[in-house]
Amino acid sequence: MRGNKKYFQEEQRQSPLVWVILLIINIIFIAGTIKQIGFDEPFGDKPMSDIGLVVVAVLILLSSFPLALLSKLQTFINSEGIYLRYFPFQWRYKFFDWRNVDKLSIIRYKPFVEYGGWGFRKKRKGTVAYTVKGRMGLKIDLKNGKSVLIGTQNPVYLNDILTELGKNGAVKG
Repeated sequence: MRGNKKYFQEEQRQSPLVWVILLIINIIFIAGTIKQIGFDEPFGDKPMSDIGLVVVAVLILLSSFPLALLSKLQTFINSEGIYLRYFPFQWRYKFFDWRNVDKLSIIRYKPFVEYGGWGFRKKRKGTVAYTVKGRMGLKIDLKNGKSVLIGTQNPVYLNDILTELGKNGAVKG
């Protein structure tokens, strides 16, 4: 972000649903480890070795919560274009210059049906989605034929900013 005024800024974090899913997964692995090692009953149809199970359970426990805690989708929009970062998976901002944008639209999407859930998702035909939660997003159609979806929790404000910038609908450099 090259020092120009930021017109739109949004930071999104994981929804409580992600925390619940992570908790369930961790409980399953901890219970399975206790069952297999403590009660000498195999965990699953094709159980791992005891050491393998402990290693997997510890790795899941130590990585899932910190990743979810650190994970955030950051979006900045100014007169130059759109900046996007999905930390900690992207350390640098991805930049979409207005000159490379063909069309913008704020859309309602179906996360599981259209993209297989939230997160960083790639679809066929060059569509990429960066979403954390919700069902609203900014769809960017690029001049190279690819498209990008960026989730937003502030669609009305985003639309107002794009209108102020003269960038809603067809974008003119």
